[in-house]
Amino acid sequence: MRAGWQGRVQLDHYRDVLAWEPFPSAPRDFGDRRPSAPRGVSTLAYAPEQQFEAWRAHHAPLMDVGLPPGVTPAHGFVAEFMTCGLGGLWLAYGHADAHSFGHALGQAGGRRTPIGCWRLMLLTVGEIWVETPDGQVHIRPGDLFLLSLDEPFRGHATHHGGLSLTLPRDLFVAAAANFDAAAGAILTGSLSGLLVDYLRSLEARLIGMSPEELALAGRATADMLAACVGPSRDRQEQARSAIASILFDRARSHIQAHFGDPELTPERVAQDLRVSRSNLYRVFEQSGGVSRYIQQCRLFAAHAALTQESGRRIQDIAYSCGFKLASDFTRAFRREFGYSPREARDAWRKTAGSAAEADDPRFGLTPMPAE
Repeated sequence: MRAGWQGRVQLDHYRDVLAWEPFPSAPRDFGDRRPSAPRGVSTLAYAPEQQFEAWRAHHAPLMDVGLPPGVTPAHGFVAEFMTCGLGGLWLAYGHADAHSFGHALGQAGGRRTPIGCWRLMLLTVGEIWVETPDGQVHIRPGDLFLLSLDEPFRGHATHHGGLSLTLPRDLFVAAAANFDAAAGAILTGSLSGLLVDYLRSLEARLIGMSPEELALAGRATADMLAACVGPSRDRQEQARSAIASILFDRARSHIQAHFGDPELTPERVAQDLRVSRSNLYRVFEQSGGVSRYIQQCRLFAAHAALTQESGRRIQDIAYSCGFKLASDFTRAFRREFGYSPREARDAWRKTAGSAAEADDPRFGLTPMPAE
């Protein structure tokens, strides 16, 4: 093994939070259903000329892999992933250098033993081309692709990265026909977009989960996948609601934690959470929109500060709650509550001794008539 290889890991946001190990040359045991905490694996642990061989040996039961034309093992092969066992589902997030892949059942070397799995891939970087008996598919960043590992396929990839889930067939018995029908194609539609947001959220939250929580996350993910791929309208609506609820709660928590940042915008929230703006806007439709929710968080925090911190200047409270201009704050405050920030503070001072009145967000003030 190469000394000090962990310091060269390129998967930046996992570099310092995972225990890193050499990329396993032994194949994964897909029958192992025990939850396992996230860990990091990298071919950088090996000398450059040994890196591709470790990658090849690990994938031997699933497919044959090769290097692009003109590239030899001596050039090295970087592949590093966060991997995690979700009680039957295996999740991986990371990147790998360019390579080819494929297998043909009934080939000269004999029929491969079926492993009974599909692989769901969410590409974030690079491009992949896959050919199956049903046709050819070009996978680009943002695409969600389902592949049966028990049917013939071949393809090649540039240097690429993203998230993948290995899905054992016996966990999806009721939905197996639907998975087989969707295999070899890019999943599309609004429900698939919400599923993409959910998978990104899942990947970001795995660190620190207990084995019990990982198993629960795996079962919830399996239910969502079965509902998303299945044709039942009721099941799809259930999945849509569950995924949207997760995104809404995650976005609310993020906004509540960062509303004091004057640069916080709906676009910034979508970027921070790694979700599409359209899906973020969709889950906030019933709440008046993302901008409206950010504004309300700022205004209600300012209202609380005005009635609890009488020594602070009103404009300082406005700035601390994310408003760039005190005049904008005053106008927005009056529109929301029907009275000015100063009137709110004066009313609180008059009623500071009454806990019941202090619990009323309007403190007994009569809203101004609409203009």
